[in-house]
Amino acid sequence: MASAGLAADKAIQELEALRKVSTFASEGGPSVINKARVQKGVVKLGWSWEARHVWFWKRPEELSSCLYHLITLEGCKAESCIVQEWVDFDFELRLFFFPPAGWAPPARLEPMHHSYTQWQTAKAADTPGAFVKPSEEHCLAEWSGDTEALKVAHAEAVEASQFLIADLLATHAAPVPMIRMDFMLKRLGPGKVRVLFGEYCEMGACCLKWAEGPPTVWRAALDYALK
Repeated sequence: MASAGLAADKAIQELEALRKVSTFASEGGPSVINKARVQKGVVKLGWSWEARHVWFWKRPEELSSCLYHLITLEGCKAESCIVQEWVDFDFELRLFFFPPAGWAPPARLEPMHHSYTQWQTAKAADTPGAFVKPSEEHCLAEWSGDTEALKVAHAEAVEASQFLIADLLATHAAPVPMIRMDFMLKRLGPGKVRVLFGEYCEMGACCLKWAEGPPTVWRAALDYALK
């Protein structure tokens, strides 16, 4: 546990350093609870899958405990965990992109599909969180029927995706057959929303309620392999 405590302290120090150079530095970060300093966040294993092995922490002591319990899980061979600062958001927007043959930036790429998820914090420390898969109607109801805010959120997420995918290609020149981009959305007022990029998702990423998702993804993978 002593080494877990040292790891927790180091993770928080590195998060604080990142906060000083982030887009949200002048605002104190993307959450109310962390406005003055990092007090809450998420820790997960690199191969976490849909809320499994994703734990929430408040205070360094909880982070230390979460790190210890995660890395010592039965069968876990991971050598490290991912520690993230908490972000205030209402729900998550997932965009599915399928770059066509011959596509390259700056040609615009539109998502073929989108979906939503909502995270739920754990009921107690040292226990994983969970998430639900709300409909668009449910999300709009949570935003008081603010269709303009949802429209703006989608537009900003798609726009950010153009840069993010182009940046990914700067590292690996060949477009992937499919990529899912996850964004966290927070309504700030009528027609106003904050959009934060969450992560690039691997080939074969979960499609949730999209019935045609798996065959669409794997057809794209097969076409890519055979081209």
